[in-house]
Amino acid sequence: MGHIPTATVGALAAVLTGLYFVLPEAVHFTLTVFIVAAWFLTAICWLAQKSADYMHKHNSHNEVKKTN
Repeated sequence: MGHIPTATVGALAAVLTGLYFVLPEAVHFTLTVFIVAAWFLTAICWLAQKSADYMHKHNSHNEVKKTN
């Protein structure tokens, strides 16, 4: 549920990784920085989504409260 940011940043990281092998050596350092940052953001998005899924798994907001 809600893995769109993870998929988007993961696709960006994959494209940047592919471009690393196509572009000339003059931009390899810059691409390396961007690639590491993109994969890091992918991991952070994935962990954040797993955390949100875990926190909302028990769905305590649907409890019915008794009124007197």
